Amino acid sequence: MNDTVILKNLHITDKGSTLVGNSTLTIKSGEIFGLVGESGSGKTLTAKSIINLLPKDLSFEADQITAAGKDMLNLSARERREHIGKNVGYIPQNTVFFLHPMIKIKNQIGDGYMRHISSNKKEAMEKAEALLEKVGLHNPKSVMNFYPWQLSGGMRQRVNIAMALMNDPKLIVADEPTTALDSTVQKKVMDLLRSINQELGISILLISHDLGLVKHYSHSLAVMYAGRIAESGETKTIFENPGHPYTKLLIDIIPTMKIKKTEPLSEIPGYVQEKGRDGEGCLFRDRCPRAMEVCSSSVAEHIQGSHFYRCNLE
Repeated sequence: MNDTVILKNLHITDKGSTLVGNSTLTIKSGEIFGLVGESGSGKTLTAKSIINLLPKDLSFEADQITAAGKDMLNLSARERREHIGKNVGYIPQNTVFFLHPMIKIKNQIGDGYMRHISSNKKEAMEKAEALLEKVGLHNPKSVMNFYPWQLSGGMRQRVNIAMALMNDPKLIVADEPTTALDSTVQKKVMDLLRSINQELGISILLISHDLGLVKHYSHSLAVMYAGRIAESGETKTIFENPGHPYTKLLIDIIPTMKIKKTEPLSEIPGYVQEKGRDGEGCLFRDRCPRAMEVCSSSVAEHIQGSHFYRCNLE
């Protein structure tokens, strides 16, 4: 099986301050890959580095960035834009700001197709209408003539998914695709993404703070903490045998059906640090219930098949 994404030793800085440090991950062709962690962990920045969307004021370097089969580091700026436009679909976290409020859906959804695939507007509109129907919008002709503010959050997200599919991509990056949606719509959107993955074989990078959601929908996952990959591997393996204390705590706080109404949800004390991410020790040590003295100066790396984690515990 080919790999859709290969990221090796990504390092992102802001005026010399480390945001993401030496992160490595591999997404296989045809899989849903979850990238999880608390807010501020560096998930979105990591994903944006893969698809050439990092903010211009940030600096980055990497040994390798391969996206949808192309070596991004050896392409010109124009070639990168063309490759991403044709082969990668992007589903943003915020549907309100991503869709222009004063431009009709039909003009927004057809733009990328007409720019990268064919300038034939009739062809673009026919494909857009078919995709809007595929993603579950029952009156696509009407939706095409709506403005985004006339649609519900769930409808806007379905429009975004249709837009991501317009150019028959090899990879879709879905950044918190169910944020601000109610639980019923969340499930419908995630089921839709899974059916797209199964029917079309499109790889999906699913960014989420919700490990429970990622458990249900992903084949493989990586857990990020303070800009570093703490653990990665097949989803089943990680849930059955988590190696990193942070992963274990994230699993423990997933709500279950057994929780009582009056019982508060569990949480991890403390917060993800913004500074000091380039130290040699374990960045989780101040929040870790099993931290040792050695954790302040070094971290061991463990690799068992495809299962990887960074921790001084065996």
